[in-house]
Amino acid sequence: MLCNWQSATLSRYTQALAQPLQFGALRLTQRQGLYLEIHFRDGRLGRGEIAPLPGFSEETLAQAEQQTKDYLQGIVQRKLYPSVAFGFDCAMAGLPPSTPLVSGHPLLNGNFAHCQKVLDAQAGNVAKLKVARQSPKQDLELIQQLQQHYPDLRLRLDANRGWILNKAIFVLENIDLSRIDYIEEPLMNSQQCELLAKRTGVGIGLDETLQDSSYRYHYFEGLRCLVIKPSLLGPWRTCASIIDRAQADQVSCVLSSAYESEFGLQWINTMAKQYTPEQAPGLDTLKAFSQQAANIEIIGEFEHQG
Repeated sequence: MLCNWQSATLSRYTQALAQPLQFGALRLTQRQGLYLEIHFRDGRLGRGEIAPLPGFSEETLAQAEQQTKDYLQGIVQRKLYPSVAFGFDCAMAGLPPSTPLVSGHPLLNGNFAHCQKVLDAQAGNVAKLKVARQSPKQDLELIQQLQQHYPDLRLRLDANRGWILNKAIFVLENIDLSRIDYIEEPLMNSQQCELLAKRTGVGIGLDETLQDSSYRYHYFEGLRCLVIKPSLLGPWRTCASIIDRAQADQVSCVLSSAYESEFGLQWINTMAKQYTPEQAPGLDTLKAFSQQAANIEIIGEFEHQG
């Protein structure tokens, strides 16, 4: 609940992307969101970011903007949208420490030559590989090449729900699973993930599944990792609750971005240090932004009445 505040400023930002982002049929050429700045009666200053991700968030930017304005004007809300709840929780916490953003493991996609270029430029022996963007046979050949060429490499696969069950089985039964930490969201039907784990022995990571409003954490044999995008889940307490339950089952948790601006990433980085200090957060989405400065305009100023 927002309390003890004196005034607030709401701004809208627009930042160009270095290359268009394709989410299914949706194509993004720029990222838009809100910056919320709150002055508290005790002299503190807090800032948060509210940036629904088109195609993933349940709310649009227009809906988030309207709810934020209503909330700051004292209009009671039954429930805050996830991006709005996240932004207010950040602002209530003050300002994030300005520390260098260090992302997790290198991200691989494309052909073997491209993967090789990325791996040879990186230290460490763990990488994330995007799969299910080409045929299962091509995915299989690429994984086999990587495993043969880099004998110490451990892979974390990410299929973004791109496979049906039999295609996933075809790939997984023909690679060295002892060197696969887990596969994120392998199946279009996520309810079959437990079956896939039993059939092949592969570890499962969940990401998009957590963003379903009906999701409730439950452990199953083979669950290895939860990829948590705070701004898509909402209040900090929601993230903390899921992390506590998962870690009790020895399931690792990785905090990850949803294409927030650098300021939003600072908050996710701060949360990761607090809640998942053993796991580097996934902050590599910052590379998607153009070097061009964001356009920022003030769209509302508010005084606390009461």
